[in-house]
Amino acid sequence: MKDMIITNFTDPVCVWCWAMEPVFRGIETRYPGVEIRYVMGGLVRDIDDFADPGNGIDAGSDGANRQIVSHWLETYDTHRMPIRAEGFHLFSRESPSTYPQNIAYKAAQIASPALADRYLRQLRAATFTRALVTSRRDVQVALARETGLDIAAFEQALDDGSARRAFQTDLGLTQAVGVSSFPTFRVKSAQARQMVMRGYNRLPDFERVFAELSGGTMTPLASPPDEDVLRWLYDTHGALTMEEIYRAFDFEGRTEAERWVDSLIAQGRWAKQPVGQSAMVQPAGTP
Repeated sequence: MKDMIITNFTDPVCVWCWAMEPVFRGIETRYPGVEIRYVMGGLVRDIDDFADPGNGIDAGSDGANRQIVSHWLETYDTHRMPIRAEGFHLFSRESPSTYPQNIAYKAAQIASPALADRYLRQLRAATFTRALVTSRRDVQVALARETGLDIAAFEQALDDGSARRAFQTDLGLTQAVGVSSFPTFRVKSAQARQMVMRGYNRLPDFERVFAELSGGTMTPLASPPDEDVLRWLYDTHGALTMEEIYRAFDFEGRTEAERWVDSLIAQGRWAKQPVGQSAMVQPAGTP
């Protein structure tokens, strides 16, 4: 059994869930005894019934895209995860909900469990760095193919209702835990001690919870820059942002992280693709 399990109540298009990705890379490289599990919470049932006045989002399908991408760009200085504003048109009268993305993840779990979390990552990245309408079936299938899912099983889970039913189960768990915003995390130790964390949290926040729930026995491993570990992170998640690489390793600052990545690029083994305010990094020659 894992030392600690983080149950992440999330939605594939929640900006603060996207913001948490570098934090999880930091946990993965330093705390091998921690497992992260995902529960789909369904952020937007219908954009025409959705309002987030605190962040200026209330215009429905006719104006929400402009409001949403404006809010997302405002969050960048906090999390430094790239966001592509050009061409953003996630919501419309034909695509009013994020439920299809949630259901697609559940279909991935049914079709190819070992690749489902990588598929969730691809849904997020496609939404935030490629401005794709990830609620569309054709986009979901294309991403499933890119991820290596069993496409026939994936589409069957979408068509026969099993993925939707699995999502309804996740919604029930979300409600039972009292989740009212995303992301929310339930952190549980091997000794069944648990704590709920809400909203955007940084690595030191999780470290304090790990220490409290473990009685101080959990301590982080050192994580020096290592190309083999970088490749493992890519194989697990796909193309990585510069912020994820910075947070995954023990760099003194972002400049040091940039220099390390640039050295790998200069040797011809890795490549960097600018996106929004940052860049995505992947092995050279990767489509």
